[in-house]
Amino acid sequence: MNLISEKSAKVKAKKKSLVLMQRDIASLVQLYLHRTVSSSQLARLCFADISYETARKRLRRLQQSGYTGSSSSGRMEGRGRPELIYFLTALGARALEKHRGISWESIPTGPPHTYHKEHFLRLVDVRLAMEDARQRNLIVSLDFTTGREFWKEVTGDLINLEEHADATISFLFPDSAPNKVMLEIDTGNFRQTKHWEPKIKAFLKTGYPIWVVTGSAPRIVTLRKWTQPLLEEAGMDSGQCIFCVYDDLVEQGIFGATWHRADGAVTNLRPPFDGAALIPRPN
Repeated sequence: MNLISEKSAKVKAKKKSLVLMQRDIASLVQLYLHRTVSSSQLARLCFADISYETARKRLRRLQQSGYTGSSSSGRMEGRGRPELIYFLTALGARALEKHRGISWESIPTGPPHTYHKEHFLRLVDVRLAMEDARQRNLIVSLDFTTGREFWKEVTGDLINLEEHADATISFLFPDSAPNKVMLEIDTGNFRQTKHWEPKIKAFLKTGYPIWVVTGSAPRIVTLRKWTQPLLEEAGMDSGQCIFCVYDDLVEQGIFGATWHRADGAVTNLRPPFDGAALIPRPN
């Protein structure tokens, strides 16, 4: 047996058979929707009613069975150990085709590019912040649809996803009309005319308010300057596009964080709002 065959045999020997349960399939679905998810995030999304250690063991079994792969997230978790991120393999993609009817050829597999990894994790963090708000009864319903699914519904295809939002979020406040917003996680590397302006113009055509989560307050200043003229050109209120710092959102929650309108006014996402489009009033 040559060296390559020996290595292949060892890899196959390490794989453990696993009967997929509903929560295993749910984990694969989350990896499809978010591209990559950390172990703690997956535990909160799909295994919230059991201990984290038990969830980690099940996620490890999924990996050992070949449905997912893993690498370091670059973040640390308890006991000083690096936190893992998971992503789909070809076997995981085929499992989704079998159990969810999603064409396996359309499912991204393998590790994400290092440049994109933190971006994907932050998107999941925003979703978890919304889930937390729902659990605390700040909102009474929630639908968090990643851009992949939303724009497929709107356009019928997945063309030009780079100009589309990371997610759309639909929710209800108690005794309030339904709200829908578009979410963008700023990478910090968008250029004004090449990336940002086409993206925001595409968002504005939907008529939905826009939430932008970025890395720092100085970055918000830059994005506001780029965005305000686009709102004026479209005849829209400055509250149609609002900005928040990621760390503030994670620490204070969606509805406790400080948000900034495109005109520079500070606001928050607590009712009352100016109309059904969820445009916050400046403080």
